[in-house]
Order: sequence, then structure tokens, then C-alpha cells
Amino acid sequence: MQLIISQAMLMYAVNLIFKAADKRNSLAILANLKLVLSPERLTLLASDLEVELQAEVALPAGACQQAGQITVPANKFKEIIKLLPEDAQVSIDVTDNKQCQIVFADSQFRLNTLPAEDFPLIGVPEAATSVVLSRETLLDLLDKTHFAMAIQDARYYLTGMLVELKDGALTAVATDGHRLALARAANMQTSAETLSAILPRKAVLELQRLLGEMRRSSPNVDNAITLNIGREFVQVMLPFGQSEEAADNTRAPVVVTFTARLIDGKFPDYRRVLPTNTDKVARFDQEALANILRRVSVLSNEKLRGVVFEFGDSERVRIRTSNAEHDEASAVLPIRYQGAPMEISFNVAYLLDVLNVLQGDIDMHMQQANGSVLIRQVNDSQHDYVIMPMRI
Repeated sequence: MQLIISQAMLMYAVNLIFKAADKRNSLAILANLKLVLSPERLTLLASDLEVELQAEVALPAGACQQAGQITVPANKFKEIIKLLPEDAQVSIDVTDNKQCQIVFADSQFRLNTLPAEDFPLIGVPEAATSVVLSRETLLDLLDKTHFAMAIQDARYYLTGMLVELKDGALTAVATDGHRLALARAANMQTSAETLSAILPRKAVLELQRLLGEMRRSSPNVDNAITLNIGREFVQVMLPFGQSEEAADNTRAPVVVTFTARLIDGKFPDYRRVLPTNTDKVARFDQEALANILRRVSVLSNEKLRGVVFEFGDSERVRIRTSNAEHDEASAVLPIRYQGAPMEISFNVAYLLDVLNVLQGDIDMHMQQANGSVLIRQVNDSQHDYVIMPMRI
């Protein structure tokens, strides 16, 4: 294997897939990147057997000196390439003793390798259902819900995100048992009427990161994204570096194939969690409420992070908190409130997570102090947020 490639092109591809490499070293070769070189392209592969990222880089003529494949330590390879000049032409080849040699000017590096044939592949979706949606739609589904996924939970299915297709609408739902976030997108192009799959947490965060990078690299191109969802895996092809002026956007310098193993479990019926018979509504300005919560929460209990809302007046609410050292903070916020007087307490971190993805006027629908609360942005029927109150 022998390759001559620009540092910028190689670094861009490595950065796109690097985070999928298994840093825990549960299997030694998964701490490596797999490099496969052909005359037309360089393919880089990283995996932890939960998420697999493959980047295909279209090569200029003459870049491939000799085709071949090898695996190299991911961290060391990335750091070496990162520290070379962006305009550098880097030579990469495999020596007779199977070391990977990286050469730039007077600098030379040799890395120990493992055979490419031993690198395990995650698999591909079988009998997959295809769902086509825009990049911005998919980003909205992930951005507006990912924060509600559980980080660690014996109910392993809560550590992922439900993706559900029904009646032509795609719904993303995340919950950790204390709060729930839901986002919908209508009018999907799909090959099926119904679908339900749970994406693991790492897969959601990696897909979100890649889509965000696509937006940054091509902000004026809202790519059509195809989700291929099978029984065990989901796969998405993501084209990077498309020319915004080009008439034909089907070819990109770098194409990333994202593959993830789905969680095998039954997600709880989120529809039962959504409050229906609420008789109290408070309308807030999102920015004003978020600013007050950040201020008063400075003196909240570090463990419980509780804040109390005192509803009584139709035009204002008092928000207060205290801690074990008897420090106290309170603030009054103008609102529009309909309903009987009530006190209700929340974890301020949960509230701020929701407020961070909303804007403008928001409505808080309530029934009683120990009942779940529904939060919606005014004139937005595509996003619902449910938070359970707490006892302080």
C-alpha cells in the first residue's frame, strides 16, 4: 500500500469518523482505523461494534501508488496527521515488516499495525425500510429530543431514542423516566406504513454530530437523507463537501456511511405519558424564564436542583429556591396565567434543557402539583415536552 494525499483532505476524513473508534480497547483492533486504498478512493473505517463509520475519499489521479489495506492506531495516526501543515503532501506506505510509514519533508513516523482482514464489520440492515427526509428535518428531530435520553439505566431501552413511523409521520421520542421530549415530522417519503426502532445513545449523538458538520460545510444545501432501518441495524449515507453551485450534487469528495446496531427492546408507550386533562395554563417568554432560572438556581440544592413556582396571580409568578445552608433566592416574572393558585416544583436542569431548544412564547399546561406538566412552544404542534414535578 502506498499513497500520496494532502493533509487537509486526510484530516477532514479522519475527523469525521474518528469518534467511532473503541477507546476502551475491548478488542484491540477496534482501537485502530482501517485504511483501504484503491486507485479511485481511500476508505477509512472506525467501529466499536455499536456504531461503525466509513469515510470514502475520492482521490485525484496518481494519488494511489499501490493499492492495499491495513489498520493503524487511531489516536496516534490522528495526532500525527493533525500536527502536519495543512498544505502538506503526506506519503503513507506499508513497509515490508508491516509497519505504516508516514513521511512529510524531513519527518518520518512508523506505526505498528494489525491485519486489515481481522477488522470486524458491524453488518448491514436486512429487509430494510427506507425513509427519505431532509437534513434539516432529521437534525431537528435529534436536536430537539436527544437531551432527554437516559445516560445509565437498568431499563436499557431508555438509553436510546425511539424512532417511529406512522401515518406518513416520523416521530422521535426520548425519555429517562423523569422527562420526555418528542418531535414529529410529517409527509415522509417511505417504503413502509409503520416502523419502530430504538437508536442507541452513541448512535444518536454521532449522527447528530455528522449532520451538524454537514450543515457547517454546506449551509445552503439541505441534503436529502435516506434512513435504511432493518431489524438489527440502521444505515445512513452522508455526502460531505458538496458544491453549492454545482448542478449535479450526487457526487461528493467524502461520503460517510453511518451504521449502528439498534437496541433490542420495547420502548414504553409515550402517548400515555402526555397530559390531557390539564386545567391550568401559564404562558412565559422563553428567554426571560431561562434567565431567571439560571440566576436563582445558583442557590439551589446542588444535588436536587429544585425550584418552586408559586402561581396565584394571573399576571406574575414567583420563582424561589433554597439550599441546605439556608441560602435563598427568588424572583418575580410577568406571565399570563389561567387557573387556580398552585405551587409546583421542578428540577431546574430539566426545565433549562427544554427551554434551550425553544424560543418565543411557551405554554406550560398543568393539572396538579404532583402531576406531569406539558410544555409547548406557542403555535408549534410538532414538539411536546413533559416534565415530572419533584418534591422539595
